[in-house]
Amino acid sequence: MGLPVAKAMSSEDGELIEWKYNLILDGPAEVWLNGLESTMRVVLRDQLILTRAALRKCKYQRELWINDWPGQLGITASKIQWTSDCTRTLCRCEIMKEKKPLKKLRKKQNQILTTLQMMSRKEISKILRAKVNALCVIEIHSRDTVDRMYKMGCMNVTAFEWFSQLKFYWDREREDCYIKQTNTMSIYTYEYIGNSGRLVITPLTDRCYITLTTALHLFRGGSPQGPAGTGKTETVKDLGRALARWVVVTNCSDGLDYKSMAKCFAGIAQSGCWGCFDEFNRINIEVLSVVAQQILALLQALSQLLKRFVFEGADIKIDANCGIFITMNPGYAGRTELPDNLKSMFRPIAMCVPDSLIIAENTLFSDGFTAYKLNAKKVFTLYQLAMQQLSKQAHYDFGLRSMVALLRYAGIKRRAYPNLPEQEMVILAMRDMNVARLTAKDVPLFDGIMQDIFPDVEIPTLDYELLETAITAEMRLAGLQPVKAALHKVIQTYETKNSRHSSILLGDTNTAKSTSWKMLANTLTRLNREKQPGFEVVQTFPINPKALTLGELYGEYNLATGEWKDGVLSSVMRTTCQDESPDMKWIIFDGPVDAIWIENLNSVMDDNKLLTLVNSERISMPAQVTLLIETLDLAVASPATVSRNGMVYNDYKDWGWWPFVNSWLDTIQNPEYREILRRFFQGILTPVLELKRLHLREGESVRGQELTGVRSMCRLLGLAPEPAPALPDQQSDIEGFAKMRFLFA
Repeated sequence: MGLPVAKAMSSEDGELIEWKYNLILDGPAEVWLNGLESTMRVVLRDQLILTRAALRKCKYQRELWINDWPGQLGITASKIQWTSDCTRTLCRCEIMKEKKPLKKLRKKQNQILTTLQMMSRKEISKILRAKVNALCVIEIHSRDTVDRMYKMGCMNVTAFEWFSQLKFYWDREREDCYIKQTNTMSIYTYEYIGNSGRLVITPLTDRCYITLTTALHLFRGGSPQGPAGTGKTETVKDLGRALARWVVVTNCSDGLDYKSMAKCFAGIAQSGCWGCFDEFNRINIEVLSVVAQQILALLQALSQLLKRFVFEGADIKIDANCGIFITMNPGYAGRTELPDNLKSMFRPIAMCVPDSLIIAENTLFSDGFTAYKLNAKKVFTLYQLAMQQLSKQAHYDFGLRSMVALLRYAGIKRRAYPNLPEQEMVILAMRDMNVARLTAKDVPLFDGIMQDIFPDVEIPTLDYELLETAITAEMRLAGLQPVKAALHKVIQTYETKNSRHSSILLGDTNTAKSTSWKMLANTLTRLNREKQPGFEVVQTFPINPKALTLGELYGEYNLATGEWKDGVLSSVMRTTCQDESPDMKWIIFDGPVDAIWIENLNSVMDDNKLLTLVNSERISMPAQVTLLIETLDLAVASPATVSRNGMVYNDYKDWGWWPFVNSWLDTIQNPEYREILRRFFQGILTPVLELKRLHLREGESVRGQELTGVRSMCRLLGLAPEPAPALPDQQSDIEGFAKMRFLFA
């Protein structure tokens, strides 16, 4: 056998970039790993030169060009082209002393966007769709920037609207790409990020970019702050993608100590990547005081332009491209105030109110919707009205994360049902993504809002016949009643799990939460065995998180020996995430939700899909692994947790007690005896419970009479029917059942 050889590099979604020459993976690990890194950069730089040349030939007809070149380089090349076009146009405006050339440039940008939108509507491969969607987002921002410059009358390259943009230039002498924004300049580092999506760039994103690039220019860190779901971490990651930096997201917890943080900082300094520490103010104040000194040492080395520096007693190299960013949710439980010396090292950015309407428009446009402005406005209005008019529940979230999940789901439905009108697809997404979480009282209110927003539009119904038949068969097999409410809840759980990789089933005891996910798992497995396409076998891994300490759940260091002791969840996730079989793996948390244990899962539940442990291990969650949380309520959960999850609310009013009674009656073999008991339930227990609900409290008598038996209760209600003839051998059972009446109250 020959030596192992590297011939190409691929991203998570399957995009492949072949190398011109093979790299032999032999010898010391650090030597061939450095070889891999340098080869990656050389290959990407060469590919970018070719991508730019191909783009200049094809001009604005980009169908073939986008398919032939990597998505990351396609975006970079189009940004270089746009910067060049804008600079040339602004110079022309200055010479002509009019802004007409900007109008022509806007027209060209619209041509590009029309081409991309037409591609998005076609049946294209998953990799190509990811490229088209990402390029759509970037080109929309480019078009909007030109539009703004035209309206504001920008006539030269010194206008602030242009000066403040993230501009990509190609240095012909050095054959290299560099990025300018305001008075800062960054080098494009040719890190292969893969064919990842891009964030919708809004005015808030632009302002955040300016602060972050200026912070790096001043040898400082950046600190986006604001409520959950406003795009703090995603903005840092997206700026990293734009500059070709690898962004390492770490979900901070109170279990982190200064040694773990020192490992992270040493890695960031030597590799030149960016470290984004999510929920940084969850770290204990004692640890933060030491962390401040570690960050200061790193930033001072950067400001002095050193190549090597002493960090925690070791002499290590430092890459000038590295950066440290922290994101914070101020004011939530378990958060600490940062020390002043730590605050001074980071430039704060307030990210409180995201531009939801712009995000909705761009997302629908990139998914091929023609009436994207109208539909985005309606989605935005629905969420605004729902926030104002529906009842206040701990599990409701009508923020940006929920809206983006709805818009993505609408895009999936548009591709699945291309013949449906666009408005009907949006209505379908609105219902599927929101009705599951609503309480029984709020459903009519929500339907009323929908009718106001979409007057005279019929709500379409999807055909779930195949799924409903399989669910009914599974419920019959388990001795349960396939009532309408049960089928709805299982289908709602199925739809929610398809749209979010982390979901919460919540509701009172005896509202069939466990039954819903068990029936869904059995149904999907049954359909897979029946060779139905699109369904996989489901494996479940239930955990009670409150039965374990944080150390037992996530793992911890033994303070005496320094040994790492693995946790239950870290062990389960490592096993499931390494399993490459197509089987679905559901990790189920059955227990109360509070900020103590669930906050450590924040980076798993959001788009990062990454579990970060105290020992610096990072477990990435593939598409076939999902989280399912079953709990009573979310009264003490933070908004960060609520916004990251899909919700299915099981209301007791949807169920009642008859399904439980019917399932128990089905276990009785004798049909005559079963019918007698059924008549007892119908004729006696139903009115008794209704009387108790309307008129009684615990320990209270009615009209001075103690309710001492079923007969006296019947007399009070005016029933007193003739007792049904009971079978002799079962007379005692019926009397015993009558004595157990209060269990059903």
